[in-house]
Amino acid sequence: MNGTLFLDTSGWFAAISGREAAHERARAAYAEQVLSGGMLVTTALVIAEMHVLLLKLGGPSVALRFLDGVAADPTHEVIDVDRDLRLAAIERWLRRFADPDLSLTDAVSFEAMRRRKLRRALALDRHFLVAGFEILPGS
Repeated sequence: MNGTLFLDTSGWFAAISGREAAHERARAAYAEQVLSGGMLVTTALVIAEMHVLLLKLGGPSVALRFLDGVAADPTHEVIDVDRDLRLAAIERWLRRFADPDLSLTDAVSFEAMRRRKLRRALALDRHFLVAGFEILPGS
């Protein structure tokens, strides 16, 4: 694996948490991306979701260590969500799909991926497939 991989909360959390059913497959896909020298890209909204999950499961020190680790790792790029990206995500993805389960975080992720011409995401969320992206770790 090489190139750039988008990190969604579902896949990233599965890669980190041994409690998740897809942990081994997600961890292997994440590790393969890192070991092959590929970049990992996500959005500030995904980082916020990850922070909340880690706060609940591991407490403030674990959640803060995660934030510090992402900020210090040059293989991880976090896209900040500005007004233009947010509004484009709403128009292009939320209004187009009209799926009651599609979140703003997902829509922003799709728009960020579209703008960066990314095709692959570490994700367990079926919405990525519906939006036309490839998901890892697959089944």
